[in-house]
Amino acid sequence: MDGVKEIILQTKNVEYIKRNLGKEQWIQVSGHKDMNGADAGFWCGLVSLNHIDDVYNDVGWDVSANEQGNPGFEGNGYAYEYKANLLKDGFESILYYRDFYGVEKDYIELSQEFILLNNLRYNKISKSYWAMYENGESEEAVKYIDDTTIQIKMKFLRNYSAAKQMAILLFFDIRTKFDGKISDFGIDEFNYEFKDSGLFYGLWGGDMSFPTYVYSVLMGKKILMPAPIEECGYWPYEKEESYEDFIIGVDEFGKEIFNTCNPDKLNNYFGANPDAPMYLTPVFFKRDVLQKYVNKPELYEIRDGYLSCQSLWGIEIDNHHKNCIAVYLGDLGRDLPESERVYWKSYNIVGEEGVSRVSFQRDFCNIFTASNMEDHKFQDLYGSLIKQWNEKYGWDLYLPLSAEDQYNLTQIRIPFGESQPEFDQLVLALVKVLIDSLNEKQLIIHGDAQTDIKGISKLEKWLQSNEAVGYENHIKFLRDLQKLRSTGSGHRKGKEYSKISNAFGLSEKSKIDVFEEVLRKSNDFLKYMKTTFLD
Repeated sequence: MDGVKEIILQTKNVEYIKRNLGKEQWIQVSGHKDMNGADAGFWCGLVSLNHIDDVYNDVGWDVSANEQGNPGFEGNGYAYEYKANLLKDGFESILYYRDFYGVEKDYIELSQEFILLNNLRYNKISKSYWAMYENGESEEAVKYIDDTTIQIKMKFLRNYSAAKQMAILLFFDIRTKFDGKISDFGIDEFNYEFKDSGLFYGLWGGDMSFPTYVYSVLMGKKILMPAPIEECGYWPYEKEESYEDFIIGVDEFGKEIFNTCNPDKLNNYFGANPDAPMYLTPVFFKRDVLQKYVNKPELYEIRDGYLSCQSLWGIEIDNHHKNCIAVYLGDLGRDLPESERVYWKSYNIVGEEGVSRVSFQRDFCNIFTASNMEDHKFQDLYGSLIKQWNEKYGWDLYLPLSAEDQYNLTQIRIPFGESQPEFDQLVLALVKVLIDSLNEKQLIIHGDAQTDIKGISKLEKWLQSNEAVGYENHIKFLRDLQKLRSTGSGHRKGKEYSKISNAFGLSEKSKIDVFEEVLRKSNDFLKYMKTTFLD
């Protein structure tokens, strides 16, 4: 009985409204949910600061699905005026209930101003709006639980409120009922209001007839005042940018020397900050700083000398060492978003190799220099072979990769470390690109009755039928590579994998060196195909 009494008096719901509503990471702004045995409905709106007093006139909702401020005409029967918002002065909607009278399904729309200010994009799969940041990452901002139930991440609502300098109104209507009479539960009818700074609600309950049941209603609004406009986070009130200090060398005692990457505080070769390190001071990082970008090929692109995030940002990198990545100190501050600089700092190391010869020739001598890295060469050779082959013969030597398979090509690289899973994945990707993608239908072997041969064997027959010479070592390499894949990443590893891995030198050399050699032989094969059939 005491439990029912507590539900009728909505003790826990009152406590939630006072202590938690508006303080959680996500706030429900529309729709219904069960709250401690009661049905709770919610809505949300805004009020200008000079109309705050109007909110305390009664506990009813000032903005709702029925009073949401659609555009239209307002008049007195003699004169009419078009208004973009038909709500009473000082109030604005964030939500709009779209009612199609049963012809189509009803749903709730967000204010376009809210969507545009936060640059939100809608994801049809997750049924949510996402904010995108300058580093390319996204954050969920609005969730559609269903067509009429919406949750908004509080920080976006708070920022919007601060930008407009309007208070947030969180409306609630929480109702419960039980069979019987209120006296059955040892309670008298009740009706009272609670009014405080930032909270106004009424709580009433009693008996209803026809049918007979006990009811209680907790209705009101919570008022959240806006933060200062300077804290809204939108331009020109964005947070002041901070710059990381990076290792730029060591002193005579071997102690690391750090310096800011803020380009405005570096020597720029034109007299600025003459006592500061040069803008083009190289800073070094572990190669696996790039792993994050490899893992998201749909967002990031790594190529010879450059890393980019779609059209959001890009930075020149010296990726011509096997053991490290170098970036100029000033470029770190100028070209990387703040959050990316924090990420890169965790991979910062003392450099021992200096700027690569390739980058030195390009950056300081203005001389075009081809990359010395086998992975860069592979990407260039593979792409140019496909293009030139099609131009000369009118058909593709390699079948185009689907969008879902494209990452197999872009991720081919010299390994970041000695990880077996990374090595297996790179072998798998290389085989898929170099062997599995051969356009076998076009490798027509004239005058040969054997039609069931496939893959490398068919390529070998095709080379023979076209009177190619010197292909034997390339065919052997391709077969060994395929065996490395099939006995390693393709199946459980056993004796056969041990044999082929020894043939590649994995028992004597590092995985980095082995895969670099695999790429060199892959490049030799691609060059052979070009010189034999295209030159």
